[in-house]
Parts: sequence; C-alpha cells; structure tokens
Amino acid sequence: MSMENVEDGRSAWVLPVMSWAAINKAKARLRGSVEDVPSHVDDIELRPLSRQLLAWWLEAQAGRTMPEPEDVDPKALIELLPYFRMMRWENEERLEFRIYGSALVEATGMDLTGMNCIAPFDYGGKDDDVARLKLIHAHPCGLLLQRDLMRPDGSSYTCEFMTLPVSGGADGRNRIVGTVVPCEEIDERRLDFSLKSPLIVRRAVFFDTGNGLPDAAKALSI
Repeated sequence: MSMENVEDGRSAWVLPVMSWAAINKAKARLRGSVEDVPSHVDDIELRPLSRQLLAWWLEAQAGRTMPEPEDVDPKALIELLPYFRMMRWENEERLEFRIYGSALVEATGMDLTGMNCIAPFDYGGKDDDVARLKLIHAHPCGLLLQRDLMRPDGSSYTCEFMTLPVSGGADGRNRIVGTVVPCEEIDERRLDFSLKSPLIVRRAVFFDTGNGLPDAAKALSI
C-alpha cells in the first residue's frame, strides 16, 4: 500500500495529526488539571496545545527553577510530540534541534533534527531573536512568540510558539522545549512553509514561571 495520500501528497501515517481537530484535542498526560494553568499570556489567549505544554512543564518543574532533561518524558508528551521541538545549546552560536515532531517535519518538508536553529545568514532582528532564546535560561522564564510563516507561494499565516527552558543536566547543555501551532484554523493541506526567509515576529511576550521577569524582558518584547 502506498504511504502517500493521492489527494494532497502528504504521508498517510502523519495525516491524522495534521487536522485542526487533532491539534486541538492533543493532551499532555498530567497528574493535575490544565484548568489550574493560566489560559492567557499577557493579552493572548493560549491555543489549547500551548496550554497543554505549559501545564506539563509546570508539573515537571516541581518547585525548581526549571525541569531537567530527564523530565522530558515521551510517555507524558506522546500526544504533543508531533508538534513538539527540543533544542540544545551546543555553544554560543549553535542551538541544535534534538527533537523535531512529525507534523513539523511534514509542514517544513524536511527533518531539522541535528540542524542549527539559528539562521546561518543575517537579517533584521536576528540579534533580538537569539537574545530572547538565551534570556529564558539567563533568568528562567517562559516566552510566547507569534510568528508569520511564509508559504512557498508567498502567502503567510501566523503560528504560536510556546517556548520554555530545560536545564543542562549532566552534560551542562541547556535545552529549550516548545510546541508550534497555527493561531487560526488552516486546512491541513495548506500547512506548509518555506525556511528560505526569516519567520517574522508579530508578538514576543515573556512570562513569569516563578522567578519574576528580568529588566531585559521588556526591551525584547513586542
């Protein structure tokens, strides 16, 4: 049997997780309730997927400044994994994708695992992009981003990036975990984007995870 869907060319095994209904029903396996977790960051109402990841992260934090690598449990995140990404700082200039979910692979058209999250070219706002990612460990906090993703045909749509820190653990290399979800319903056949140009930042909002917010957060917010 062919692994490709004749109608839209997507891999048959990944189609079930690309639908809007599936994205909104995905749940982390929590000990408590997502209802105990904030529904908004600043004035932004979180997409259900973002709120599920935040709920998992807060449980995994368990009174510490942030979870450790060993707390990233695939069993707890199994329904979120198609939309999940984890990056690890290899050095000051390289933030490498260690996990890149199947739905993200399908939308991107490539598996970014092992690749540098930091673009190899300069663009307006690159320094701020990198500074935001470094700040969530320098002063542990969360970061919610809304970015415009450009399709190959030049059109765009906005996605929500929930972005949270994980400690370096035994190897000392800090991690970042997060999910990516469209801000509005999109036909799964239109969930694709090009990486040839930077993802335009529409909103960048830091939020307190128990340690307050640093002064730099205001300057890097949009």
